[in-house]
Amino acid sequence: IDHRGNEMTFNMKLVPRPPGSKPRRVRVCVGAAETPMLDDSGREVMLLKPEWRDDGVFAAGLRYMNPVQELTIERYMEDKRMVEHVRYPSKGIQMRRIFKQIA
Repeated sequence: IDHRGNEMTFNMKLVPRPPGSKPRRVRVCVGAAETPMLDDSGREVMLLKPEWRDDGVFAAGLRYMNPVQELTIERYMEDKRMVEHVRYPSKGIQMRRIFKQIA
């Protein structure tokens, strides 16, 4: 994530890369009502009302479009690694992904 002021550019490159996928870049503006994106599997999602919280956490709503599913997402640093924490309230599920630096 390249963060400059209220704009962020998400550079997504999966390693190893699933067949048919390619690196993607999405520009996100903090406070925007909606930002269309694709998830790691290429499914359409909408990032909703992204914000930087006072505790340094990036938080947003996340809506999958087909079928429609509502989630929340938080990204933050933990032990020098980026963590993605996704909550799926309607099913009572939470998931944490811990990323490693590759470049």
